[in-house]
Amino acid sequence: MKTKKEIFEYIQNSTNWEIVPNNITVNVPLYLKAGYELWSAKIQDVCVVFASAKDETIDIRIHQNAIKRLDELTSCHTVLVFDKLDSRSIESLIKKHIPFVIKDKQIYMPFALLQIQTQNKKNAPLRKVSLTSDADMILIGYLDNQIHSSMIIKEIAQAICRELRATSQALNVLEALGYVQIEASGRSRYINFISPIEVYDRLKEEAKSPVKYSFFAKDFMDEKVYSGFTALSHYSTLIEEKIKTVAISHKKLTLQQLKAMECDEDVAECKIEVWDREPSVFAHKDTINPLYVLRFFKNDEDERVQEAVEHLETKIIEKLRDMNERD
Repeated sequence: MKTKKEIFEYIQNSTNWEIVPNNITVNVPLYLKAGYELWSAKIQDVCVVFASAKDETIDIRIHQNAIKRLDELTSCHTVLVFDKLDSRSIESLIKKHIPFVIKDKQIYMPFALLQIQTQNKKNAPLRKVSLTSDADMILIGYLDNQIHSSMIIKEIAQAICRELRATSQALNVLEALGYVQIEASGRSRYINFISPIEVYDRLKEEAKSPVKYSFFAKDFMDEKVYSGFTALSHYSTLIEEKIKTVAISHKKLTLQQLKAMECDEDVAECKIEVWDREPSVFAHKDTINPLYVLRFFKNDEDERVQEAVEHLETKIIEKLRDMNERD
């Protein structure tokens, strides 16, 4: 059975981090106290609660739900602790970005951007940090003046229509990349961004397209959010193409439903882009955010398109400079 001392020593020896134990100051429901030994600590001045599972045979989803609840209660990063864990459960936790420690074997703490396997004394290289779709979406909201500094995580989660845990993970990525600073005050954590112009300049190099794939379809009957050339035409004087481009989230329809809609271009009524996020978030009415439009067409060789993109970018930069001056 793992003990607090053993786990803390294991983490310290593997990472050279300073771990300072402290006390949990919030009331925890009895079912969590019954299922886990809870240890609170500060790691490099970051608040962390370790939840050592008393029963490692129960469904991994129960542990995932417990961690989610502890995150909400403590406003700290919560880490599951196990003696042993099968590969399928490990894969499930990593896929959902849930921190965990397996004694003398593995440390996975995405909030610290750390993944180390210490079994057989072989360390796995750290993954390169890059923008996630949620992190990117937060920055889009910030540049569109719908998210701002001094907001708490809950407010940002509401703005991007994501759950608290996913938003917290995205903000950890942004903090690691230097886009934000997260400051704790009591049980709340406040987010402070670098300047809008700095964010914009960095995103020109670091951001990726949200489009996973696209196809032609006869029609799309649901509420439409226009993208692609249709969106560029909306934000410029370009004449709109006959076939409209519509963006949808990859969670909107099943793969079978999407395949059933597909058709040849010559009989199509629209082009559908399947996004890695919800395109309606920070959309301007029924059209995707103009910041996405700049990404799509920045390398287009058509002179008319480039002229439209430059005009749109000029308006966006003027708006960002105004934001800078107000800040």
